[in-house]
Amino acid sequence: MENNFGCTWCTSTGRCTHNPDQYCEDRADNVHSASSVSVGQHRGSLDCPMIIQTSAEILVASGEYMQLLVGVRNLLPALMTSYDCQFNIDGIITETDAYLNESAETISCESALFQYSRKVDIVKAPFAVVWGIKKLPLDDKNPVDVTVYKCSEMAALCGGCLLLDPKYHCGWCDDGTCNTQKQCLSGPWFDSINGTICANPVITNFSPTSSPLEGETVITIEGSNLGISFDDISPYVTVAEQPCNCSAYRDLYVPASRIVCSTSRVRSITSGDIVVLVRGDSRYVATSTEIFSYVDPQLEGIYPTVGPQSGGTKLTIAGQYLDAGSSVKVFIISQPKDTAGSDSRVEKRQATAVEQSCSVVYQNSSHLICLTSEAKGTGSAIVQVKFDKAVKNLLGIPFEYKQDPYINSTASSLENGKGIGGIPSGGLKVYVQGYNLDIILSPKLRVILGNRDYKSDCVCLNSTLMVCDSPQFPAAAAVLGERPQALEYGFIMDNVFSLLNASSQQEALGKFTLYPDPVVHSFSEVGQIKKYKTDYLAISIDNQCEVCNQEDFFKVWIGQEPCNVSSVAATLINCIPPAVQPGRDTKEQYPDVTVVVGGVRKYVIGYLQYDTEDLLLPIWAIILIVTVGVLLILVIIIVVVKYCMNMSESEKEAKTMRQRFDWIEMQVAAECKDAFAELQTDVTFPSEDVSGFGILFHDYKNYALKVLFPNELNYAVLGDIEVEDETRRPVINKALSQFSQLIDNKTFLLLFVRTLESDKYFTMKDRNVFASYLMVALQGNMEYCTDILKTLLADLIEKSMQGNGNPKVLLRRTESVAEKMLPAWFTFLLYPLLKDHVGQPLYKLCVAIQQVIDLGPMDAITGEAKYSLSEEKLIRVQIDYKSITVNVLGLCQSSGKSVPVRVLDCDTISQVKAKALNTLFCWTPYSTRPHPQDFELEWRSGMHGRLTLQDVDRITEVDGEWKRLNMLRDYKVQDGAMLALVPKQSSLFNLSHSCTPNKYENSSLKPSPPHSPSSLSSSITTEQQSLLETGAKHWHLVKPTDSDVISEQPDRSGKLVREVYLNRLLYTKRALHSFVGDLFQVIFNYELDQNTGVLLPIKYMFDFLDDQALHHEIVDPEVVHTWKSNRYILTLY
Repeated sequence: MENNFGCTWCTSTGRCTHNPDQYCEDRADNVHSASSVSVGQHRGSLDCPMIIQTSAEILVASGEYMQLLVGVRNLLPALMTSYDCQFNIDGIITETDAYLNESAETISCESALFQYSRKVDIVKAPFAVVWGIKKLPLDDKNPVDVTVYKCSEMAALCGGCLLLDPKYHCGWCDDGTCNTQKQCLSGPWFDSINGTICANPVITNFSPTSSPLEGETVITIEGSNLGISFDDISPYVTVAEQPCNCSAYRDLYVPASRIVCSTSRVRSITSGDIVVLVRGDSRYVATSTEIFSYVDPQLEGIYPTVGPQSGGTKLTIAGQYLDAGSSVKVFIISQPKDTAGSDSRVEKRQATAVEQSCSVVYQNSSHLICLTSEAKGTGSAIVQVKFDKAVKNLLGIPFEYKQDPYINSTASSLENGKGIGGIPSGGLKVYVQGYNLDIILSPKLRVILGNRDYKSDCVCLNSTLMVCDSPQFPAAAAVLGERPQALEYGFIMDNVFSLLNASSQQEALGKFTLYPDPVVHSFSEVGQIKKYKTDYLAISIDNQCEVCNQEDFFKVWIGQEPCNVSSVAATLINCIPPAVQPGRDTKEQYPDVTVVVGGVRKYVIGYLQYDTEDLLLPIWAIILIVTVGVLLILVIIIVVVKYCMNMSESEKEAKTMRQRFDWIEMQVAAECKDAFAELQTDVTFPSEDVSGFGILFHDYKNYALKVLFPNELNYAVLGDIEVEDETRRPVINKALSQFSQLIDNKTFLLLFVRTLESDKYFTMKDRNVFASYLMVALQGNMEYCTDILKTLLADLIEKSMQGNGNPKVLLRRTESVAEKMLPAWFTFLLYPLLKDHVGQPLYKLCVAIQQVIDLGPMDAITGEAKYSLSEEKLIRVQIDYKSITVNVLGLCQSSGKSVPVRVLDCDTISQVKAKALNTLFCWTPYSTRPHPQDFELEWRSGMHGRLTLQDVDRITEVDGEWKRLNMLRDYKVQDGAMLALVPKQSSLFNLSHSCTPNKYENSSLKPSPPHSPSSLSSSITTEQQSLLETGAKHWHLVKPTDSDVISEQPDRSGKLVREVYLNRLLYTKRALHSFVGDLFQVIFNYELDQNTGVLLPIKYMFDFLDDQALHHEIVDPEVVHTWKSNRYILTLY
C-alpha cells in the first residue's frame, strides 16, 4: 500500500492488483493505496488485516508445549471465519488451530510442541496466522518469531548453566544436565535464584606455575563451577597453603570459570596445590592437579656480553627458574665512568645510573631472550631482571655498550679493492672493513632493487673485517637495459640504522653493481664430447661481470672430482683436470663436466674424454713402475740379511734336535721294555671271591620287569588300580575281565594292534610301552603269544618287502610293536640260559675289566686310561705312579674294623672314594650301592688327627685359568694310611643300619638314583661333573692343550709319538682274552645246550625267519643272517 502506483489489495483473494473490478470478488473489503483512484473506506497499509506482536520476545524451551496469544487488527469477521497458526521450526512446518477471542483483538493458538534436533543453542521459528480455506496469511509488518532454545546446548557445566539469562528459566538438574524445571525428570533442580552452589568445582589449568619468594605474582585460574559471584570465592583461594589476594582483580573474575589473584610473600622455597573453597564450604573444594612452586630465580650468565650503543642486540640470559612470575622485565643499568665530585659515592651512583629496558621476546625456565634498547652512552652495565616484586642482578658478568660499528670501505676482493657487485645467482664475496664490526651477532647485507630488499648473511672475521655473500635476485629484474644496474645498499646491524642505507650516506662506499649471470657455453664437439690432451681444460664463457674474475667463484667438476680453476677471463675459464679420468655421475660412457656459478647455478656443458693414444706410458704407470722397483730392491736386501741370520739359527736348532731325538730314542726303548715286561704277566679272575657268596641274580619277575620297563622303580602292573569311588570297583573289574577275553581273541587283538600302529600320533615310545604291557598280558599263554608274534612279524616282513627300503635293516630297531615283542619273547624263554650259564662268565668279564683298568692310572676328566680296550681312550703320555694300599674304615666306624683298598697315588679323591665303596659293597647289588658324592673322605692319624680330602681346595695347583684336581700324593698319603668315609649332611641314604652291608637281604641302604659305574663307562663322578659345570677349567693327568700339542707337533713337544703306547692295548686284550673266550664259548656252545633244550626258542625263531625268506623268495643269505644277528646278538646281549 506504500507506493504511488495506485494498487489495490484484494483481501478475499490475497492479491495485489491495479484493476480491482476485474480481480477482486468483494470490493467492499479491499484496501486501496493512498494514490489509488478507486473508491473505498480502507486506504493505506494501516487498514490491512494484520498481526500485532504482544510481547517483545517469545521464548519456549525445545521439547515443551506452549499456547501462543497474538494481537490482531482490521480483521473482517464476516469474511474471515476460520484461523490457523503456522510455525516453521528448523524447516519443519507445524500447524495448529486458532480462534479469535471475544474482544476481536487477539487470536489464541492451540498448544504446539516446539522441538528441534540440531545441536545448537537457539533456533528462530517464524510464525504466521492464516485464514480461510486458501490459508491466506495475515499481514505482519514486524515479523513475529518464536525463539526455541536448548539449555543443555547453552551450558554444559553447572556454573555456566546458573549464569544464563533468567529469561530462559534454565537450571541445573541432578542428572548433570542444564534444563528447564519441567524437563528435569530425575532428582532436585535448582537455578541461580535459590542460591544453591554447584557441586564438584574443578580447576583445569592455571598460569603461571611458579612465583618468586617475594610474591605479587598474578595467577589466572581457569576451571568450572568456581562460584557464581565474586564473593563466592574471595577470600577462599590459597596457593601452596598461602592466601592469594583476589580483591584487586574483581573485574577480571569470570563467574564459574576464571579467577585472578596475586600470590603472597613467603620466606623459603615451597610448593603445593592451588585450592579454591567455594563460599568457604569444605564440601565444594577445587584442587589443582599440578603443583604451584615458590622458587628463587638465579642468573648465571649472558651472551653476548657486548652490543652497540643503538641497541637491538638479542641478549640471551641463562639461569634457573627464569619463567617464574607473571611479569618478567629485563633492565640494563649502566654505570657512567665519571663519578668524581660527589660527596657520597652511593648517592652519586644512584643519581647517575641509567636504566635501559630490554624487551623480552622469549622465555623458559633456563633462558630469557630480550632485545636491548638504545643507551645514552657507552660502558659497562649490570643486567637486572625483575620477576614481579623480585629483583635479581647478574654480578660479575657485565654487559658492555660499545660505540656503534662504522664501515670504512667495501670491496669484492681484498687485493684489488674494486667496488662491490653481484649477479642474480648470488654467491659473490663482499669484503667489508671498519671497526667494532664483531659486536653484531647476525649482521646482514641489504641491497635495494625496486621497492624490495634482498638480504644475505655476513660473517665477522674480527673487529675490523667482515665477509658477506651477495644476495640472490630474480633473473627477470636483474638487468635493466644493456648496462648493469647501480643499486643502493646497506647493512642490517641490530638497531644501528645509520648503516641501513650506507651507500647513500657515504658516497665513498659507492653503489652495488648488479651484473647479468655469466653464461657458460656447452662443448661444440659432436655429442658434446671433448677430448682432453693438454694440461689445461678451456671452457668458453660470456662473463660481463667485472667482479666475477675470482677463481673460487667458479667451480668445475669432472664427474665426481674437481677441476682446479687456474684463471678466469671474460670469455674463458682454464682449469687443471685430474691426472686420471674420474668416475661418472651418470650412465654415460664419459664423465660429465659441470660448471657451478656462485655456488647456486649449475651448467652441464658436455662430457670429457681422456685421449691417451699418443702417450706410451701414463704418469701413474711410471710412478707405479718406480715404486715397484724400489720395493723389489728392498725385499732382496731383507731376504739376504734374513738368510744369513737363519743360517746361524739353523745350526743351533739342528744341535738341539739331535739332542732331543736321542732323548726320545731312550724313552721309546724304556717304554718298549716296560711294555714287554707287562706282556709277560697274566691276570686271572679271583674265583674264590665269587664262590664265597655267589653271583647275585634277579628273580624271574624282577628280571622280566626290568627288561620290559627299564628306568622304572615302581611298576604299575604290580599295583592295584586306584579308584576314587570304591563302589565302581566291581564295574571296573568286570570291564577288565571282558577286555582280557577280547585280548584272547586273535582277530580282535591283531586288528587292535594294526589300528594303533596306523595312527600317526602313536609314537615309538607308545609302541614300546604298549608291547611291554601286551607281553605281560600274554605271558601266561606263551603258545598264543607266539602265534600273535609270528603273525605280526610276518606282516612286518611283508610290509618291508613291498617298500623300496633295504630289507637288511629290518628288526634292527624297535619301531613297531612286533619288534618290541620279539626281545621280550626271548627274555621270557631264555632266562634259564642267562641265569645258569651266561650270567657267571659275563659278570667275571665285567669284574676283570674293572680290575685291569684299575691297575694303571685313569684321567678323571677325559676318561683316558693306561690300560684300555679303546684306542681313543688310551693315555698317550708317560705317567709316574705307584700302587699303595690304604685302610678304609667301614660305615660302622664304631667297630674300628678297616678294609684294605688298593689305590694309586695319582688317583683323585673321588676315584679313591669310588674304589673304596666298590670294595666295601662288592657283593651288594649295584643299584643299591651308595654314590661317592654322598661321602666325604677323611685321612685319620692318631686319636684326633683328621683331614678332609677334596678334589679342589686351597692346595689345588692353579696355572692361569686351569686347575688340577687334587691327588693322594698331593696330600702325602703313604702306604697303609687310615682313611674313613663320612656321610655328608645332604646324603640321600639312610645309614642308621649300614653296619652289616655284606648281605643283600640285610642291607637297609636306600637305592641311589640310576647311574653307571664310573670305572666302566665314565670316570667323571657327579661331584667332578659339578666342578666342570661351574665354568672353571679342570684337568687331572693330561691337559687338553698338551694333547693338542702332541697331535699337531709330535717332534717338538718333548713327548713320545702316539704309536709307542699302542702296546698297552695288547696287554689289556691279552689279560682279558680268557674271560672273553669263556663268555662266547658259553653263548655259542650248542653241544651243552642241546641236551637241556634252552636253545629251542632261538632255533624256532630262526626257522621262522628262514621260512619267511623262502616265502618272499629272498636268495641273499646275508639278509636272513642280518635278521638273526639283529634279533639275537644286538637285542639280547
